[in-house]
Amino acid sequence: MEILRCEGVKKVYGSGRNQVTALNGIDLSVDKGEFVAVIGASGSGKSTLLHILGSVDKPTEGKVMVDGTDLSRLNQTEAAIFRRRKVGLVYQFYNLIPTLTVRKNILLPLALDKKKPNQEYFENVVNSLGIAKRLDALPNQLSGGEQQRAAIARSLIYRPALLLADEPTGNLDQKNSKEIIDMLKLAGRNLEQTILLITHDEKIALEAERIITVEDGCIIRDERRR
Repeated sequence: MEILRCEGVKKVYGSGRNQVTALNGIDLSVDKGEFVAVIGASGSGKSTLLHILGSVDKPTEGKVMVDGTDLSRLNQTEAAIFRRRKVGLVYQFYNLIPTLTVRKNILLPLALDKKKPNQEYFENVVNSLGIAKRLDALPNQLSGGEQQRAAIARSLIYRPALLLADEPTGNLDQKNSKEIIDMLKLAGRNLEQTILLITHDEKIALEAERIITVEDGCIIRDERRR
């Protein structure tokens, strides 16, 4: 079942001599449950693509459908709500609120909508990510790997249609990087989660089921590995 479709997505910044084409006609389809790595050098357009898929930015041209919603039709407020409920975003820096416990950080998206968590699903998420014993700690009491696990748990708490991870291991050592990728794969299997991982690291990309290579704003390769 298709969860994401891009049709002719183009993103242009500036005008005249200062015009820069960050994306130039991206066509892409991703099915529910896929674990996809998007790889490319700095400036290739991969982070711009992630921002558009996450409704953080809008394309100059083209169409993006996520779980049946046309993102181009959303206004700023609708896009923010859609992002919170339907898209999980994980960045290199964890963006945890330092004054809130791990539990409250994870449940924050639900709290913003005044919704109660499904306790069984919550326990499944924190157990899958190995942070069940750290729920009452503050972020500064966690290791970098634990903070990233908490950030991933927060991104999953709304059962998003799509989890977008932008260089999620970029701030971690090799051991923690491997653990985070393993946790993402486990979450994908256990929670039937669709994951797009943005990375410049080929070793990390090889952990995915499918590798999409972006260069100069275009997809130049789309390889299914298994």
